This record gives sequence, structure tokens and C-alpha cells, in this order.
Amino acid sequence: MSRESDLVALIAAIYEAGTDFNLWPDALGRIAAAFGAPSAGMARQGKTPAECWGFCAGVQPAAIKSYVEHYHAVNPIWQRVPNTPAGTVQADTMVMPRRELERTEFFNDYLVPQRIAGLLNSVVLVEEGRQTVVTMHGRRQFDADDVALYKLISPHLQRAVQINLKSAQMQMNHAASRQALDRLNEGVLFVDVNSSVTLANRSAESLFAAEAGLRQRDGILEGSVHSETLALHALIAKCGERGALPSSGGNLSLSRGAGRWPLALMIAPILHPLPDWLIGKKPVAIIFVNDPERTPKPASRQLIEQFGLTRAEASFAIEILNGDGIQAAADRLSITRATARTHLARVFDKTGVRRQSELVRLLMSAIYPIDGIR
Repeated sequence: MSRESDLVALIAAIYEAGTDFNLWPDALGRIAAAFGAPSAGMARQGKTPAECWGFCAGVQPAAIKSYVEHYHAVNPIWQRVPNTPAGTVQADTMVMPRRELERTEFFNDYLVPQRIAGLLNSVVLVEEGRQTVVTMHGRRQFDADDVALYKLISPHLQRAVQINLKSAQMQMNHAASRQALDRLNEGVLFVDVNSSVTLANRSAESLFAAEAGLRQRDGILEGSVHSETLALHALIAKCGERGALPSSGGNLSLSRGAGRWPLALMIAPILHPLPDWLIGKKPVAIIFVNDPERTPKPASRQLIEQFGLTRAEASFAIEILNGDGIQAAADRLSITRATARTHLARVFDKTGVRRQSELVRLLMSAIYPIDGIR
């Protein structure tokens, strides 16, 4: 590496890859160039092929595939250092004598065809017996100066990979949380201190689409009555005050016009320890929206799996929840009253109840507060 500025640029590229895993091929290419090597790779090395993965800059995909599927298992260098701690930097000659390496299948059938004469390796992560390594592939053997330089770079590789892991965990948590929110029967909204919606789950989006009691105007959450909108905004602002408590917020009803039940809202603060400057448009409140006109019912598949009902019996049991009697349920399903009574008797037997009121109570208690698998 010729200049200090080159090292600074290389370290910057490493941290860019830490914030975006897709940038590692570019970072690996820069690392290889810094050592005058044609290629460099990142790989996770485990005891079985299923635990291994890898990608490289300057190596053909077929060679990467063959390493993961076969040559990793016969790599004598890996076999000698499976427990090497993170932060270790080693050239191949530091692990085993050169003449011994040259007699191996790994050297003759994998390294030689690719014109790789030397390896320089940095262990950047160790987890559950697996190593993640960044390896340089040289046209020559690496010397003491190369090892010294790589020891300067290695801590940055470690930190960048740790950033990758934390970022991946946050993305996984975000995806799981979003999927959980989208399954809720209740509407859920995140809003900032200006009552601007930063997130809405599917149930909330459906309420917006219905344009009945709750809406967005230029991204700002509103009710259909001006005084109720002012009350809503006041509760949200209270959640955003400095020193807000878990008890901040409150409950509110939003009118939906004559003959319709109002929406029920619960507004609660979102409390977190992050400084304000670290987050731009941060949510300060979470709003749960209950639509009393929506009466969730258990999924047919749930009743089949939970109580062993047939599809026809499950469909009949769900119709019974309407509370208008056996004949009305039979009419909606286009079955005779006799068939309906047969279904009811079998549902009683399988659920262990003896009265319709008991059945309704049992089925209502079996309803999950989520949109289940139907």
C-alpha cells in the first residue's frame, strides 16, 4: 500500500460493507489490490458443508462452489486451526510447513489450478465452532510485511462484520414485528409528534380505505369530526413531551356517522432511550384502533386442527356464531335442517360441549387476536 490515504480509503470501504453486506465484493477487491493479490474471499467455515458459505472477488463461482462442497473438508490449514480465536492473522506458512502443504489434494487440485501460491487469512468472527474468515489469495507467498499490514486491517474487518450481524438482527426483528402487526385484527398506527403516520398495519390501512371515522390528510392522522381530531392530536402531543410516562396518552372514540358504532382508540407513548438527534422522524405514540362493527371469527382451518372437525362441520360451527339459530345457519350454507342438526351433534361430541351457548363461548375463546391461517 503506497500512501496513508490508500489505507484510509480501504478502511472506509470496509465499513461501508459493514453497513451494507452487498458491498463486500467491492471491499474484498480493494483489500486484494492493496496486497497485490488477484483475489480475496470471505467464508464461513464449519464442520459440515451445510455450515459453510463463501463469496470472493476475483474467483470464479464454480471454484467457490467446489471449495464449499468438497475442498473445505480436505483443507489442511482449516483442519489445523478450527479453534483459532477472532482477530488472528496467519499466512499459510505460519500454520504448516510449505513442503507438507504442497503434498496435499487441496494444494494440487484446488490452489495450483487457480495459480494461488500463498494464503493470508484473518479470522473475523467465531461463533458456535464456526469461523468467518477473510482470506487473501496471492500469486506469491506472503511475507512478514504483509502479515503486519493485515494485522492493522483485521480489527476493522472484525468490527465491520459485527455491524453486519447487528444490522441483520435488526432487519430480522423489524420484518418479524411487521408481520406480527399485519396479522393483528386491530388497527395499529405509529405516529410522530405532529400526528404524521410513520407506520400503519394492514387493518389500519383497510380503515383508511373505508374512509369511515379515520383518515390521513397530507399524511396527518384525522377523525371525521374536527373536535375529535383536536383531542386526538392533543393526546399524541402529550406522548411526545419530554419526560412522558407509560401512563401518558389515553382513550378516545371517533365518530363514524349516524347508525354506526364509533371507532375505539387507545393512544400510548413509545418510550426509548435513544437521543433525539439520532432519529429523524421518530414515532412518539402507538395507536390501537378497535372497530366494534368487525366481529372476528375463528378460522375454519383452526377448528379443523384444534377440534378435529371436518370442513363442513367447521363451516357450520362458524355460522352458529352469528347467533340467529340453526335454520339461519343451514340456509346460509344451503343444507337441510336435518344435516345441520347432524353437524351440530358431531361438533358437540368433538368439542365436549352440550349446549349451543357453551359452543359459542368455547369458539369465541378460541379466537386469536390475529388474522390466522385459513
